[in-house]
Amino acid sequence: MFSMPVSAKGSRRERELLEILAEQGMVVHRVAGSGLHENAICDLVSIEKSGQVHLIEVKSRKKVYYPNDNKEQLNELIRVAQTCNAKPVLAVKLNYKDWKIIDLNTGIPAKIA
Repeated sequence: MFSMPVSAKGSRRERELLEILAEQGMVVHRVAGSGLHENAICDLVSIEKSGQVHLIEVKSRKKVYYPNDNKEQLNELIRVAQTCNAKPVLAVKLNYKDWKIIDLNTGIPAKIA
């Protein structure tokens, strides 16, 4: 059976969410190479018409995602977002389910299923 590389699947999901947010009227930029470079804070940056900036980390899993596996990365996203008055967001796409969008200002969830 053919297996898609994780990075290709992640990039595809990032582009998918980018299109959804753009259709909702947001200005969205994809951070190229975000999964490869330690300097990249997030995968997408979006700006609402009101001016609210979102720093978005995109994750894709088959059935369940455990954010604690990436707790250090997510805490850094929260810290950076606070310093620039942006909203830290975790966007999770599980196979055959709708996107789950989590405002990380409310905390990092233990499990997303």
